[in-house]
Amino acid sequence: MLNKNVFILTLCAFFIAQPLLAQEKEDSGKEKNQKLEIKPYGFIKGDMVYATAGVKSFAFDGSLGAPQQATGVEGSAMGFTAQHTRLGLKGSVGEKVKVGGVVEIDFFTNSFITNANPRLRLGYASITHGGFEVRMGQQWDLFSPLNPNTNNTNGNLWFAGNKGFRRAQMLFMYTLANETFAPTVQLSFGETTPDGTFPGKDNLSGMPMTQARLSGLYDKKYSFGVSFVYGKHLEKGTTLLQDYNFKFVTSGIGVDVTLPLHKYFSLAGEFNTGTNLNNAMLFSIAGNHSFTVGASEINLYDTKSMGFWVNATSNVTDWFTAVLGYGSDQNKTPDLATGALKSNTLIYAHLIFPIKHGFAAAVEWQNIKTTVVDGDDRKANVLGVSAKVTF
Repeated sequence: MLNKNVFILTLCAFFIAQPLLAQEKEDSGKEKNQKLEIKPYGFIKGDMVYATAGVKSFAFDGSLGAPQQATGVEGSAMGFTAQHTRLGLKGSVGEKVKVGGVVEIDFFTNSFITNANPRLRLGYASITHGGFEVRMGQQWDLFSPLNPNTNNTNGNLWFAGNKGFRRAQMLFMYTLANETFAPTVQLSFGETTPDGTFPGKDNLSGMPMTQARLSGLYDKKYSFGVSFVYGKHLEKGTTLLQDYNFKFVTSGIGVDVTLPLHKYFSLAGEFNTGTNLNNAMLFSIAGNHSFTVGASEINLYDTKSMGFWVNATSNVTDWFTAVLGYGSDQNKTPDLATGALKSNTLIYAHLIFPIKHGFAAAVEWQNIKTTVVDGDDRKANVLGVSAKVTF
């Protein structure tokens, strides 16, 4: 199986590279080699966060880093940070054959510490000819790719919006140029999950995570997309009862849409559903796959989830933008135990005040409700205030 997968990937890369290499040879006398010119981009951002009750960020109780769900703990909390500051370098060179690259970091952690280490967000090289592009390195997932318009920079309505994350992968993309409707096909192969030990469960499965997205851009502004993800993990070990060696699957499908109907009213949203998504860093309150080993059998327990979000943005004036959004992640796993997370819902209002020279202030209110099986709903209101300068 491993040899077959390696052969398929090698064959794909070979055939895809041929037209690029042929074109480069054909144009070698016309276009001189040039050095890549890199330009900086990003933003510097300071945040104040206040929560009326306990919240958690990425399963860390009490963390105000990127509030995502309520914990049910009474008592308010406040914090200040600059860890969402983001710095990047990007550039491209060439005409018929374009070569480019992107590297981007931030300083996000799960606590408001003052000596946060840089974190690699993006880092990839690309080559483009016509409508065809190849990227290699760490980049955004194709599955559930949209980012809600929220001041919760690294929260992004997780567990509801932008389930896709960033991972090392090889991406192939083709866009058909058309003034009225421009379709795009994307296909990627990459890491399923960054296990703490190497090789990880995804590496041992002998199969890369496969993602695909078919999208279209209508009238150069309305976008529609359908995405798919599939990956395998290997569970292998020994118990007193028996040895075990089996593979389980992460799979999912998503739909995304962007409708900039007017400067006063623009809609964006996603719907996604899948199995064992959390195992592959496609974050969900449903959690990870689990299993038990008996004397003669192995019982597998897949997790199933469904999520959706929508936000409306209105550019009221040059100095004021208003956003209203809603998102919900539903745990659709059968026979949930008492105390298990059943759903996580967020309503938010985001007010942005662009001032001058790339500087903007923002205020955002979030209402988070986390529902547990046979338990009281957990609720928290979160107020965020920020100042950001973009370059």
